[in-house]
Amino acid sequence: MTNLSSKPARMAALDGTNFRDHLRFIRPVAGELQWREIPWQSDLREGVRLAKEQGKPVFLWTMNGNPLGCT
Repeated sequence: MTNLSSKPARMAALDGTNFRDHLRFIRPVAGELQWREIPWQSDLREGVRLAKEQGKPVFLWTMNGNPLGCT
């Protein structure tokens, strides 16, 4: 198995023999998925209402363009 964690820039080209190594490298591990546990709100008004009700701040994430970065 190839050591992919040291220098991603030196990774071998993707092919049938190293596909699993590449997949293991790019898949998030449990500690990187904690954001999924946050009860995100997609409705701003509902988020503000809940924040006021619970005495919590509002985190507003805005962006311009396609969510996948394909603008």
